Amino acid sequence: MNIARKLMIAAAIPALAFAASAQTPAQKAPALKPAPAAQKAAQPAKPAPAKKQVTNAEALAFLPEILAEGNGMKLSKAAFLKELAGQIPEGALAQIPAPQLKQIAKNMVQSMVDREVLFSVAQKNGYKPSPALVEQEFDKMLAQIPAENRQKFEAQLKLQNKTIASYKKEVASDAMAQKAAAFAKFLKEKIEPQCKVSDADIEKFYRENQKEFQTQETVTASHILIRPEVPAGKEKDNAAVAKAEADALAKAKAILAKLKQGADFGELAEKESACPSGKSAKGSLGKFQKGMMVPEFEKTAFALKKGEMSEIVKTQFGYHIIKVTDKTESSYRPLAEVKGNIHDFLMSKQLEEKVKAAVDQAKKDMKLKIAEF
Repeated sequence: MNIARKLMIAAAIPALAFAASAQTPAQKAPALKPAPAAQKAAQPAKPAPAKKQVTNAEALAFLPEILAEGNGMKLSKAAFLKELAGQIPEGALAQIPAPQLKQIAKNMVQSMVDREVLFSVAQKNGYKPSPALVEQEFDKMLAQIPAENRQKFEAQLKLQNKTIASYKKEVASDAMAQKAAAFAKFLKEKIEPQCKVSDADIEKFYRENQKEFQTQETVTASHILIRPEVPAGKEKDNAAVAKAEADALAKAKAILAKLKQGADFGELAEKESACPSGKSAKGSLGKFQKGMMVPEFEKTAFALKKGEMSEIVKTQFGYHIIKVTDKTESSYRPLAEVKGNIHDFLMSKQLEEKVKAAVDQAKKDMKLKIAEF
């Protein structure tokens, strides 16, 4: 049902989909600071005439009046621009280089054509658009929204003097939503039953894609970092840098000696480490995989056994003493653990293939032609 649900969200229920997902903070445009004037003007400068904004329609002037046509279907430039207006800010397309814009337009036209063909396939199979179908799909999606997000959704609607019930009626009256709901029902009742995944299929996929189920080796470690302290303004003084390095190394050696005599690693990390983890977590870095730390640190950490402590390790940050508190070896997730995921993936793949075949056949039957531009 993934295809139908994505289609439904994109075509009909944007606000509800927003409620179902995590909110993204709005991005604020950076404030522009005026450049200082080179000299005081005798007279106030006249503002330069505002540059005329190139509209999206003007940027897409190269499009022909009929973008696609076939038996029972026609996509006009006017319809394309109308739908575009609700998706892309006015003037945004003028910023895109012409060759790239043409390719984007081709992709969008192709997507719209495929969508309309999907809708027509559903209708030819007896699944007619209706407000009732939209309301059914709306209720299903609403039931899947966590309570917290539903409350946010209701609050958002309240600001627009709407309720969930009134918004559902509004969405249900939308022709695009009705087509999407009809297709969703067609997909669920007619296409999905044709998709079959056996245990043998799942086992075969598991064997042939072992790397997909491999878990990474991990290390849980703590460290104490002693950073060379070069006096301010002496960063390019070789003697000062060398002294700071020597002092840091000597301090690290002294701490290592205390640890070897039984001193508590966490207490020393809290007291001596220059890394924020010292004060916040007694030096603990938590669990990490290969590739997450600088090479010198990583090489040593993964070479240690659980419970072992390193000698002094130098990195670009300074001198480290590392203690490994836990390790997990690389392994493969068992089939029983991933069987459900593999089943869903293979079902989805079959569904995609069957939908594509239905679309391709419908295009042939319609003798559909898409304009070149």
